[in-house]
Amino acid sequence: MSDRTLRFLVAAAISLLLIHQIGVLVSGALGAAWGLASALVVAAVSFFSARLAKAGGKGSFWFLIPTLLFTVMPIVMTVWNVFTSEASWLDRLIGMAPFLTGFGLPITLLFLSYIELRKRTIDG
Repeated sequence: MSDRTLRFLVAAAISLLLIHQIGVLVSGALGAAWGLASALVVAAVSFFSARLAKAGGKGSFWFLIPTLLFTVMPIVMTVWNVFTSEASWLDRLIGMAPFLTGFGLPITLLFLSYIELRKRTIDG
């Protein structure tokens, strides 16, 4: 598989994780209809950002900026919910474990892989 194909697959995985996590957080806070609407907005922004990145050439960061925004937003919301809950610290840590293993760590690893593949494409 070429680096370009791998970069596309990593970007697709990142986008799917972001769409899922934003949809879950918004639907939990505001209801299913708003969760669906926010997931569609994230998907549209990710799609148009990827198109702008493709049109902008090898030095374009159009994909990275919205990805960082949509990554930081769920992390801040989850950390806020953990710190404002009236539970013991152990319960808070246990509550954060699914978020970290299902979103935080995978998105970080995929993001680092995307950046490395991007460097290879630019250098090569």
